[in-house]
Amino acid sequence: MTTKYDHEVQHHDPQEGFDHSDLDARKITLFVIVSVITLVVTILALQAYFDKIWNEAVYEKVLAVPGEEVGELRSLANWRLSHYEFADPSKSRVRLPFERAKELFLAEQAAGKTFYPGKTYEPKPEEPVVAAPAPGEAGQPGQQPGQQGEAGKQGEAGKQGQAGKQAEAGKQPAAAKAKK
Repeated sequence: MTTKYDHEVQHHDPQEGFDHSDLDARKITLFVIVSVITLVVTILALQAYFDKIWNEAVYEKVLAVPGEEVGELRSLANWRLSHYEFADPSKSRVRLPFERAKELFLAEQAAGKTFYPGKTYEPKPEEPVVAAPAPGEAGQPGQQPGQQGEAGKQGEAGKQGQAGKQAEAGKQPAAAKAKK
């Protein structure tokens, strides 16, 4: 059976020898060494450039002295904290110095005129929880026999829930014994 890939194999003369145009190992080694050196130099140059840019950014944003506008803004804010002035152009609101405003607030608080609570309050102590009477005991003092308070009713509801659980638990072992 022949296929389209079948062809006659040409045999070469063994006297021809090998191909004399093999790769030159020295040139390949030199190319690899130059490539590695170039790569290392490029990485070091990029790292130095990044460090330079990073240090300049840190200096500009953190270490540099603030500009003149920032100093003027801070001095204006300090002046407003220590002087009287109108807060709006219609002259309907007045800005007070901080120390004077603090004195007025403390005086209002001492007189009890503050809009919101300015005094601290101690929290109420927690009252101890009274235990429910045990089954079979009489109700709470002051109750007639036969009457039950809220605690008694809650105790009965708990007993009924426990009785139902015990009945279910009693059925389960019997079913397990029947299977054995």
